Amino acid sequence: MLYMSAQDQLKLDVIVKVVSGVFDREKACLILDVSQRTIRRYLKAYMDKGSLFVKHGNYQRSPTNKSSAELKKRALSLVKEKYFDFNMLHCLEKLASSENIHLKRETFRRWCHEIKMVKRAKKRRSKARYMRSRMKQTGIMIQMDGSPHKWFGNKDSCLISSIDDASNEVPFAEFFPSEDTISCLRVLQNVVAKNGIFQILYVDRAGWFGGTKRTDFAQVKRACEELGIHVIFAQSAEAKGRIERHFGTMQDRLIPEMRLRRIHSYQAANCFLQDQFLPNEYDKKFTVTPANLQTAYKPLPEGIDLNEIFCLKHYRIVKRDHTVGWQGKLYQIISPVKYSIFKQQIEIRTYQDLSFKMFFAGKELPVTRVDPLRKAA
Repeated sequence: MLYMSAQDQLKLDVIVKVVSGVFDREKACLILDVSQRTIRRYLKAYMDKGSLFVKHGNYQRSPTNKSSAELKKRALSLVKEKYFDFNMLHCLEKLASSENIHLKRETFRRWCHEIKMVKRAKKRRSKARYMRSRMKQTGIMIQMDGSPHKWFGNKDSCLISSIDDASNEVPFAEFFPSEDTISCLRVLQNVVAKNGIFQILYVDRAGWFGGTKRTDFAQVKRACEELGIHVIFAQSAEAKGRIERHFGTMQDRLIPEMRLRRIHSYQAANCFLQDQFLPNEYDKKFTVTPANLQTAYKPLPEGIDLNEIFCLKHYRIVKRDHTVGWQGKLYQIISPVKYSIFKQQIEIRTYQDLSFKMFFAGKELPVTRVDPLRKAA
C-alpha cells in the first residue's frame, strides 16, 4: 500500500483532475502554489509512473549496501538455534567475534523483530508528518467537520463548522443534535449564500460527504458538484489538522462563555455563536491574513435557488397506474399529462424542513396521497 502524506494526496488529486479536464493548469498552479513548469513536470511524471510520481525517485529501491538474503538467513538461524537467550547487543558481538558476521545494529535489530526474538520490545516511533502550507487566497479550500461534545447543558450536541484554509476564518457554523446529511447541507448552503462559490471542500470520509463508508448517500458531494465545487477526502485525522485544532479552540473558549451566559438551548447557543462569539472573539484573535488578499470566491449565478441544490434528491420509477411509492406510502400523480410516464424515473427532493416535492423533466408534479385497498381476509 502506498503511503501518502497530506501534501502528496493533495498533489495527486489535483493532477488527476487536470488530466481528466476538471481543473485547468492555472487553477492547479494556484492550489499547489507551484509554477507552470512544475505542473508540466508533474503531468509528465504522472503519465510515466502513475500515482508513484508523488514519491522520490529512490522510493522502494533497494540500497546498494543492503545485506544479502543468504547472510540474513544464516544470522537468524544462529540467533534461533545457538544464541536464543542472548540479548541483542551481546548476540551482535558474538556474531562478529565467533561467526565472522558483521552487521549494523539497526539492521540486526530489525531482523530480530521480524522473528520475534527480542527480549525487550522497543516502543514504535510515529511516522513523521509535515505541515501543509495554507492556500494563498480565501475561497480556494474550505474544511468542514462536526464535533460532538457537551457544548451546553448536560446533553451531547454537535457543532458543525467550516473554516477557510487560507485565513482560518469561519464562514459559517451551527449547533445541531447530531451530524447528518441535512445539517451538513444547511451549513454549506449558508457558506455559499454568504460568500459565494468556493473551489474545494476538504472533508473526512464520512458517508454524508460521499466517502467510502456509505457511498450511496453522497448527497453533499452531489450538491457540491452541481455548483462546480470539488470534494477532496482527507486520508487521516492529521491531514485535516487545522479544523481539528479549530474545534479544540472552540471547546476551550466557547463552552465557558456560554456557561457564564447560562445558555442551554440550541436557539440561544446559535445566536451567541454566530452574532457575538465568532465576529467579536474568534475572528479578532485566530484569523490570519492570506498571502493574496484577492478572494477566489465566485459570485452565485443569477436564477439559482440554493434550496433546490442543498436538498436530498432521490429517484423512483413510476408504476403503470401513475403512482409512486415513497417512504412506505403511495402517491398518485394528478398532473394532466397527455402521455403515459410509466417506467419513467422521477426525482424526489426532500428539503431541509423535511417537506418534499416530485419532479419530472425539471417540472414539479402535483401528487396526492392514496391509501391502497386492503386485501380481503
